[in-house]
Amino acid sequence: MTIRTRLCTLVLVPSLAACGGPASNEPTDSKKAAAEAAAKADAKKKEDEAIARRRAEREAKEAAAEKAAAEKKAKIDALAVLPKKLPKKLKKACEAVVEANDAFMKKHYADDPKTLERWNMAKGTQLGMTRQQCIKEGSIEVAACQAHALQNAPAELKKDFAQLLLACKEKFGAKP
Repeated sequence: MTIRTRLCTLVLVPSLAACGGPASNEPTDSKKAAAEAAAKADAKKKEDEAIARRRAEREAKEAAAEKAAAEKKAKIDALAVLPKKLPKKLKKACEAVVEANDAFMKKHYADDPKTLERWNMAKGTQLGMTRQQCIKEGSIEVAACQAHALQNAPAELKKDFAQLLLACKEKFGAKP
């Protein structure tokens, strides 16, 4: 080798390394692309896991809500039964519903004076509507069931007054 070739080699090789040539410590484009693809795949995997986790949480909440609704319906259905002794007259059966309505409100809202005060102010109208609806229904069985359901409803069903009445109507009312 000539001096000239050696000199060029000594000058050229370090300059190639400094310019990012083959002797460089920087990753090549294919290595960068592979690293980027791996990072994207990892991010996608984490995103998919987060989506799956949120979906599972949502489905669990929905299942719990459906279960709670089914349990509440079962409790209401268990209350929607006829008492052992039915009244002979519709008017007497409807008066029992009116009394049970008032007792229901007093019993379940005794610890809420504001609601109880509003009830006492409006109960003349409300009980009149209850009486009128009962007479309009025209069924001793529905009225007896409603009175029974209201009298025996637990505190957890205090907000389900209308559902209690409706359950009896659906179960014992005239079918169209």
